[in-house]
Amino acid sequence: MLSFEELTEARRALQSFCLLHVPSLLSLRSGNSFKLFPDDPSLERSRRVRHLTTTATCLSSLLDCPSRFRPTESEDLDSVYSVFARRSLRREWKSEGSAQIYCRCRALPLVIKFSQAFDPMIRKHLLTVLAQLRKKPDRFGIGEADPDQDDDDWAPPNAFHTYWTLDILSELEQKFPKQYKGISANKVLNLAIRREGMLSWTRQRLGYEISLHSEPKSSVLDTDQLAWSLAIFLRFDRNFHSDLAKQDFVKQALKCLFSTQNDVGTWPHYKPLFHYRDAGNAYCYVFETFAVLLQCALRERAETKVIQALFRPYCKNLMELWRYADSTKIPLPAGDKIFGWSSGHRISKAGKPESWASASVFSYAQALRRLVGIWCREEALKSFIKPQKKLTPKEAEKEIESRGKTWGSNKTPVSERLWTMFINPVRSHDCTDKLGAGQSPIEEDHARSAILFGPPGTSKTSLIRALAAAIEWRYVEIHASHFVAEGLTQVQKTADRIFRQISELDHTVVLFDEIDELVRERDIEKDAFGRFLTTSMLPKLAELWDARKILYFVATNHINYFDSAIVRSHRFDALILVSPPSFDAKIKELKALLSRKYGLPGRYFETREREIQKELRALRKKEDLVGVDEAQERKERERKLDSQFMLAKFALLRYDELDELASRLASVLKSESAIPRKITSLLLAKALRKVGDSEWRKNKSYFDFLRDTRSERRDYQMVGVRGRVEIKRLPSEQ
Repeated sequence: MLSFEELTEARRALQSFCLLHVPSLLSLRSGNSFKLFPDDPSLERSRRVRHLTTTATCLSSLLDCPSRFRPTESEDLDSVYSVFARRSLRREWKSEGSAQIYCRCRALPLVIKFSQAFDPMIRKHLLTVLAQLRKKPDRFGIGEADPDQDDDDWAPPNAFHTYWTLDILSELEQKFPKQYKGISANKVLNLAIRREGMLSWTRQRLGYEISLHSEPKSSVLDTDQLAWSLAIFLRFDRNFHSDLAKQDFVKQALKCLFSTQNDVGTWPHYKPLFHYRDAGNAYCYVFETFAVLLQCALRERAETKVIQALFRPYCKNLMELWRYADSTKIPLPAGDKIFGWSSGHRISKAGKPESWASASVFSYAQALRRLVGIWCREEALKSFIKPQKKLTPKEAEKEIESRGKTWGSNKTPVSERLWTMFINPVRSHDCTDKLGAGQSPIEEDHARSAILFGPPGTSKTSLIRALAAAIEWRYVEIHASHFVAEGLTQVQKTADRIFRQISELDHTVVLFDEIDELVRERDIEKDAFGRFLTTSMLPKLAELWDARKILYFVATNHINYFDSAIVRSHRFDALILVSPPSFDAKIKELKALLSRKYGLPGRYFETREREIQKELRALRKKEDLVGVDEAQERKERERKLDSQFMLAKFALLRYDELDELASRLASVLKSESAIPRKITSLLLAKALRKVGDSEWRKNKSYFDFLRDTRSERRDYQMVGVRGRVEIKRLPSEQ
């Protein structure tokens, strides 16, 4: 299998190649249709849709190209699809003067997809395709069988026609479920039985081809039929993600499929599908075949991950097929850097680029690009993902609400900032490529990064982990230890590797946790190692920001240690203070603890938040330390909190310290001659004095916290989304 470095190189090459997709195909468009060959006469004056299957193939291919691969000057094609759907139904359905079944199989899925309303002609065309099954009860697969011709002139059934017929039924059921149900209810037609019959025929044909391919010298094997039977099995069969026997079946099919690949990376022709009256034999085109196969690994369904894993050992083979395409491209006359391909099916037109063949090549390249991108992501994640409890979106929302209620009720809670700046924008973005490696999942004017700062133990890590679960993205934590894992002498190499891996991620929330040493202020950093890490990270963070594929955060206790350049716009969109829990949250928890653990229900606190804020403001005067030399200042900062400011300690208490405070309070209350119901500020201060101070909570901690309350900011170019946006789910996820 290809290494991570080889995969990333392949992905870059495919991305460059796919930039040619839209301009190349649009150069072959004329009016409402696509010309067969570049030098064909113009079709601009014709209001009809011409070259039905060619146009359908080209339009379908353009759907495979995400917006970020479209040139800014490319036109909006939405109207073209609706015109194609409407006008196609009003013309004769033939391909090259014949092939009525192929024409319907290949074009009808796109017509259904873009029809605004159900047209009775759709039913008529479907019945024409399925007529062969009604006329011959022992026939289960679809082939080129014109119902107006004598049965003896019918071509045998094949997996290609059968695949596209199942695609028609799938599109019809999804787009027009009511009409599909009505057609299914027809006892003569009975679509449910017909579908199952086609699937049973496919399994038999797939097993037959596997057995023939297992004998290398077989003269009757047909890899085209193997591939299209496999495509039907992968797309339309169900539940093989939990069926090991079916997975082994697919493994053997893939082994047989790639066993016939030749030295130049392609496959030979096998039996023709049917015979065109005007153009000769019709064969499967290798790039159309493999585009459909790879698209089976890119659909949103339970079996997808299994299919991706089964294709993974053949990444090199798939790249060889793409390289064959790259080596056989033909410059198109319409402009520079646009190319087409010849299928080689027409002897009289050998070497001339065909629009449908070019569309098939680009569809294959786009599918391979996405699949290679997913494999890159998986390789990158191997270094970072660790097993941990997964929260459901609902659990995550509760976690954010709970832990996001932070000190300072006069400000917007942290929970609301995370919702407005990150969760809602991601949920509201209409990114259809949920598997990744396609569309950018973050809009240009939406925030994608922030630094979370504040005292230790304020749930910064927990909040970001919950945020990832709320938007159903992967979660990755990166620590300073990752950068020095291979030793100090290898830090530059390690940092480059880490950021290369991160750059291959998408739909992922990345937290750089406890990396203060890596981004320390350069002007005061004496250590060359620290200066290097800070300098090397700045452009890499800018690249992550520009890519719009991930959300990334830094969690730190000390924002003042951060380089001023690193908090600049287009690196981080916000500096968010995560204070200790809010006054109300602490009081509520203390009441519950006193009642549940110490048998003191019904207690209420006389202290108000403004009293604690008053003592914090008094500390601010002490923080200034005007006229004090450096040694005295350091000594003052390292002292513990003066007893006269003891209520201020309540502001910095974490959730995990409330148990101790409840215990101290219970002891203080029970020491009174009559246990009071009212907890005065004096009693609270007495209990707070007994709460142990960890090493971090000294005067310095309070001074830092007071300074931090003035350090928040956000980039107002990044638009927030207020309210609560629910998760968008596909019908298959409902």
